[in-house]
Amino acid sequence: MYWRRWHSVNVARWMFCAFVAMSVSSVSFSQDAGCEAVAAGQRDECAEKAMKAADRVLNDSYDAVIDRAGFRYIFQYQSRHEEHKAFLDRLKNSQRAWIKLRDSNCRLEGFENEWDTTSYSADLNRCAAKMSLERALYLDGILPAH
Repeated sequence: MYWRRWHSVNVARWMFCAFVAMSVSSVSFSQDAGCEAVAAGQRDECAEKAMKAADRVLNDSYDAVIDRAGFRYIFQYQSRHEEHKAFLDRLKNSQRAWIKLRDSNCRLEGFENEWDTTSYSADLNRCAAKMSLERALYLDGILPAH
């Protein structure tokens, strides 16, 4: 009984990781190749789409960490609710701090084009997409499935 549940959870995690890997590569491709190949007026729209796709990948990775923490709580920390809550609080605080860092770094990267609102917006979106995908990969490594 326990093995079947463990096996089905691990298969689901493997499938999720494969999906995330495909999403990351497709977003990276659209960010690198697709946005540079379009006309200058469409780069902002393309970069915005890449940023939104990367944000979805990031949110999925964040939710997956919470799911993995819940799974660990059920099987390992049943009598230690405080540890589970402390982990979730630290995760939330870490994510909030990272968002501030990402936004600050992206404003710095786009500084040269700040006067050109279209280029600046595209720079911010490209930077946010890149950093969000990097953060998603980092979150995927937190509390890995055994």
